[in-house]
Amino acid sequence: MAVGEQVAKEDRQDLEFWGRLWQSARRPLVLSGAGISVASGLPTVGQRWNGIPLRTLFTRRRFESRPKEFFDCYRDWLWNWGRAEPNPAHRALAAWGGRVVTLNVDGLHRKAGSSGCVEVHGRLFELACRQCGLILEARLAFREDVPRCPGCNSLLAPNMVFVGEPVRHFATVMDWVGDADLLVAIGTRLDVSPINQIPLAAHRKGIPLVRINRRAEVLVPILVGRA
Repeated sequence: MAVGEQVAKEDRQDLEFWGRLWQSARRPLVLSGAGISVASGLPTVGQRWNGIPLRTLFTRRRFESRPKEFFDCYRDWLWNWGRAEPNPAHRALAAWGGRVVTLNVDGLHRKAGSSGCVEVHGRLFELACRQCGLILEARLAFREDVPRCPGCNSLLAPNMVFVGEPVRHFATVMDWVGDADLLVAIGTRLDVSPINQIPLAAHRKGIPLVRINRRAEVLVPILVGRA
């Protein structure tokens, strides 16, 4: 299998091996993390805002005790992340059309056209009322310092999982793992609970695991183009 000149020499052997696994798989499952969106200009974990670690800021307790501070950060995220566009890795997965599970809240898989993507940490660009369940566009956060639900006047929150909260759709994800015959992890170490259960479940079933933790925008299109 030929690889393009843009592929680093040290990546070619991996691509040859991954390509054989991909071609023989009938039901690959892709899991993506922050690393897939680096080429779109988005950060990986560990980012700070005004010196505050996001892992501290994006907790339920911090949100409820300091909502104005939280929404100041959230508006910065909306402004900066809203300009991001899918990179070739997102677009290649969308063109492939298979099952994708993402840990990201950036919406770039959906923006690229992936219709079957499960977003286990929710969506940054939506606001949700946890009292009445109303879902609203995130731009409402630019109209009020601390936006409230137009239905019940409860405090709105981003439609995403706070640090320490259960991830969403996990039963569906584990069903997909059970149906898969290849697991491809892109831009994530899969080492945070409960996501770390996914590679363990795959290992118990004897499902091969491919890890792409660098240059996803180059390697992913080559890999999935070898169907």
